[in-house]
Amino acid sequence: MARIAYFYREMSEYIEIDLRALATRHTVSVTGCPTRWPHPLRTWRTVSEADVVMSWFASWHAFLPALFARLQGKPVVLTVGGYDTACLPGIDYGHQRGGLKSWIARRVMSLATKLVAISDFTVRELDAMGFRGGKVALIPLGLDPARYAAREHRDRSLVITTGGVNRNNLDRKGLETFVRAAALLPDRRFVVVGAWMDDAVEHLKSFATPNVTFTGRLAHEDKVKWMARAAVVVQASQHEAFGLSLAESMLCGCVPVVTAAGALPWVAGGTGEVVPTQETAALAAAIDRALSRPASASVAPRERILAEFTVERRAAALEGLLASQGVRPGVVPSSGAIASEDRDRSAEHPARRAA
Repeated sequence: MARIAYFYREMSEYIEIDLRALATRHTVSVTGCPTRWPHPLRTWRTVSEADVVMSWFASWHAFLPALFARLQGKPVVLTVGGYDTACLPGIDYGHQRGGLKSWIARRVMSLATKLVAISDFTVRELDAMGFRGGKVALIPLGLDPARYAAREHRDRSLVITTGGVNRNNLDRKGLETFVRAAALLPDRRFVVVGAWMDDAVEHLKSFATPNVTFTGRLAHEDKVKWMARAAVVVQASQHEAFGLSLAESMLCGCVPVVTAAGALPWVAGGTGEVVPTQETAALAAAIDRALSRPASASVAPRERILAEFTVERRAAALEGLLASQGVRPGVVPSSGAIASEDRDRSAEHPARRAA
């Protein structure tokens, strides 16, 4: 079995999904990098003990691991898509706006032997940056259907949006537009599913109509309950490299209403409504049309995710990519294959729970 050194900046659901999949066939050493620069000597040692270095996002935390791996003649597999490939100066989002962050992101991508793009949109972003051909592999995100139950009977007046509630996401993920659209559909119930991360929720509450609910942080099971009850999910973003929460809701049977931004129309795959921009009236009209669809409309979104975006498909594609880098799977001991080297000792590393 291969020894994988995996470096990350902040743990997330999609990283945990990959770690669980990789750990079934490889030994994975996971290193959290809460500061910009990993400890050089420790990073060199970790890389020297691995067969391949993997990371998610081209940013500071991935620079030294990628550099050391190349110096040691080892492959570097880097998943990209999000702030590292984005350039949205209007909302101050994306490393590609220029400056040192842009240089670091492009340098890390140059050091990688393989770039894993999570959507066709990310492939186009990489192409515009000069990364194309055999260096780039399109491997979409994948979900485990067992963790997302669909319901036959849904609330035909319930519409949700999901994501962290913070100042950045008011515009980037369209939370403000979603809440304002609720005022145009007073007989419909709007729910913002996501943790309150700063004072943005108070801003939204200042103009929210009575038909808007804010859940705050929820456990995975409780989040899925909302997704399984709702008839429609809205993702009114300005940039989405994929749209994991959109795919989660679709897997639960929600009809998608999305903006024509990034990968959202590609993930939705014609199973819902697409609006050109975040214009409030247009979004409300699209939501109303989606809510007026028959109950059978919930089938197509779920089938779309089951056909294209499962964890099995992503895991198989990652294994094929690793094999192309000379990395072969093996039999993993039943005692567990993920070892954590998280430098933030104040809390248990999520990967420990995945082992």
